[in-house]
Amino acid sequence: MLRKRYLKCYNGDKMNGQLGNQTQTDLLRLAAQTNMPLAQIQQQAIAQAAMQEQSGVIEVPQVNFYPSRHSNPVKARRQDIKQAYRLLKPTKRSILSPRRWWFGGKYRYNTNTMRCCIDGCDAENLIRLAGNIYDQIADEENGKTLWQLYFHNSVTGEPEAFVALENVTSGRKLRGTYCPEHLHLYHMLTKWEKEEEAEQEAKGGTLRAKLKKGVSIVAVPINTIKKKDNTPPTLIKYQPFFEMLKKDNIPVTHMTNTATGVNDLVIVMFDMRQFQNNGNARLLFDALAIHQMQQQVATTQPMPLPTESNEGSA
Repeated sequence: MLRKRYLKCYNGDKMNGQLGNQTQTDLLRLAAQTNMPLAQIQQQAIAQAAMQEQSGVIEVPQVNFYPSRHSNPVKARRQDIKQAYRLLKPTKRSILSPRRWWFGGKYRYNTNTMRCCIDGCDAENLIRLAGNIYDQIADEENGKTLWQLYFHNSVTGEPEAFVALENVTSGRKLRGTYCPEHLHLYHMLTKWEKEEEAEQEAKGGTLRAKLKKGVSIVAVPINTIKKKDNTPPTLIKYQPFFEMLKKDNIPVTHMTNTATGVNDLVIVMFDMRQFQNNGNARLLFDALAIHQMQQQVATTQPMPLPTESNEGSA
């Protein structure tokens, strides 16, 4: 379980300092009280000490998240989830504020995608002064950073701002985001919920609910549904080239043999109209439509088999 805390230091004596200012004895006491590995606490202490040594003063928000000390790990996780939901809800305006009753004025910091909707931290200014902190906090299981997990479109891979939700994990999208520490807490929340759901699935508690919805699980061998790659080994080295073509929306026509179902010919079409006129998208769509029409015609008409007359003479 990801138990690393990029948060304010806390123990039984309610220490008010940061991890970077604590002694080794204080870190040992904190690890014993919070059931957190000492190595992770030391790592956070080194990171905070390094940030304090930087020139200038940068205001970085800290999340006061106190891990549960319950002896039962399941109940401790549920308490952590409940506390995380409470800390990750966007900050509302006062009920006496007239702006709260304006359209879109319910939340105080719901202004743009570079401002934390909880503490109002300017994430853009923080990245510019202290570096990309999102890219310094990594998941211990897959090694991916918060920047790689939440600031890229999962389908296209293009950079995309992370937008918070009104009810943390559900509800309508807001205009604000999370600062690094709140996003780290959100990441741990999603992992805890996945672990809890996996345990419920293992107990079979959701099987009856699935059967009521008419859903049944059928075991199918992977080999029967996995698409076989018939690419010859000599053509595998050209895979990056075709990925570049797909990224630049350059039409690629596949001439399929109706008799064998194999792509006998692959034609790459470079249309000069696409590269002229500053890459006019309308001309590109026209070119794609023409090539799709050509491909449909080619699939409906079977390709002639070679004969003696068109094979050539020795």
